[in-house]
Amino acid sequence: MLRRRPLRWLSVALWSVTVTALAQTPMLHEYIEPNPAEDVAFSATTQDGAMPAALDTPSGVVPAPESTGRKPKGEHAYGGNATPDSIDASFRVDRDTTRPDSVAYDEPFTPAVAPFKRLYAYDSVDESFELTVFDKSLSKLEIGGKPGPADDQFYADLFVDVAPGMPVRIPSVAPGSRALVARTDPEVPFTLERDRADNWFMVGDARRRVRLIMQLAAPRAAFGTELADATWGELLQKLPPLPPAVRGAALDIAREIGVSQRQSPRQVTAALVGYFRSFGPSEATPKATRGAQLYVELSLSRKGVCRHRAYAFMVTALGLGIPTRMVRNEAHAWVEVYDGVRFHRIDLGGAAGRMELDPRAADHLYRPPPDSFTWPDGSESGQGMLSETLEGGPPSGAAPAGSASASSAPGAAASAAPPPSPSASAGADPAPLSAAGDDRPHATVQLKLQQGSSVRGGVVHLKGSVEAGGEPCLFSRVDVSLRDSAGAETWLGAFPTDESGALEGRVTVPFDIDVGDYQVIARTPGTGRCGSSP
Repeated sequence: MLRRRPLRWLSVALWSVTVTALAQTPMLHEYIEPNPAEDVAFSATTQDGAMPAALDTPSGVVPAPESTGRKPKGEHAYGGNATPDSIDASFRVDRDTTRPDSVAYDEPFTPAVAPFKRLYAYDSVDESFELTVFDKSLSKLEIGGKPGPADDQFYADLFVDVAPGMPVRIPSVAPGSRALVARTDPEVPFTLERDRADNWFMVGDARRRVRLIMQLAAPRAAFGTELADATWGELLQKLPPLPPAVRGAALDIAREIGVSQRQSPRQVTAALVGYFRSFGPSEATPKATRGAQLYVELSLSRKGVCRHRAYAFMVTALGLGIPTRMVRNEAHAWVEVYDGVRFHRIDLGGAAGRMELDPRAADHLYRPPPDSFTWPDGSESGQGMLSETLEGGPPSGAAPAGSASASSAPGAAASAAPPPSPSASAGADPAPLSAAGDDRPHATVQLKLQQGSSVRGGVVHLKGSVEAGGEPCLFSRVDVSLRDSAGAETWLGAFPTDESGALEGRVTVPFDIDVGDYQVIARTPGTGRCGSSP
């Protein structure tokens, strides 16, 4: 017997959506929510059979990326301006040692490894004290194989702007990681390649934007764990040559710290980690401008945030004979140290206050091995930045009614007809300031719909803008959710503003949402100039 489901209006505070079309149509198929645990139990695969439909990891069961419904427009893409100078990238340390309040971050992996996505890795120092890759030649990264018993697994889902014959830098999840499966949408010929510092690149045969989906495996020990007790001789195979001036300056700093090759590499590494984790941000600009003088001043004054710590650690460690990489992305920097077996990720702290992070990343967070080194007070770890982001930012799912971070336009439920102009403002008067000690003006979010009705599972297009104190909020994140009468929220999506503070995107009305009256909640956590929406 066919069942009919009469649907009422789905009304919202900032815009009104009419749930129509299904009201007089027989229900032929019932939507069933995917169950990743069942997918693991039955060894289910994705629709194309390319990879498992879900992975059972130490961080929990994680589902494979959805094969449809996600489009490149409005999404972060790697290549072009996102990752310039792909092969020849180098790093020159700067003199800004202040701690940023907020940084942007794109998370392509599940479970999420934020903020430790590997995007740029350097393994050598040139005569001008810039970090480089010693051997930039690329070798093909073979795709295939199975995960080992000591591996952790991940999915990757990202957009890449490929160009014919040009290596485009893409993120990797950890040193020594492997691609078990890799495919594109649309399907195009491509190869994956890597350099000596384990930077990953994608090479296509046409100029276009593609979605790259991968199943990855990485040794769990690479994410932390205690270093092997290697001899100095066992490290030589991974040690690049250093200019004499660099080695001399590094050994001078090593003597000031109190380390030398009279100790074991593991003992020296532990001492260096403790020293460089004790750095702190500073408003005082270093007097030195570049080269050896700036390296020495940063090292002895213990000034700097994550990139300064990682830079100075790497120069010092290489001078002592320990193969070390500095790794960075748009939000954080850290080091990888070789122990004769593999490179291990070591965070030295100095992270920003919080990240602009897609709330969906919080659904599946990677749980790394315990840190084998101690943390001095106030070290500002990358994990701490993630915790501050998740605890202090807008929630990714349900939130209690009346949350201090919530903002919505007041109003009653909409009538049976869509409003003539479905637009409104999320946020209060921009005149009030943020929390005590924060002089950033509150942000105001403006949203406007391109249509006034939809069905469950339908797409709603929206445009908007964010401003604070009469000025646009550039490159800020706007989270959109539905709030029911009980105060529970259903997250719909996150949208970035552009260089003019404008945003454009689309949301899908959930299939399983109850019929009723809803408010649309639009929030922004703010930027360095703009405060959060009240």
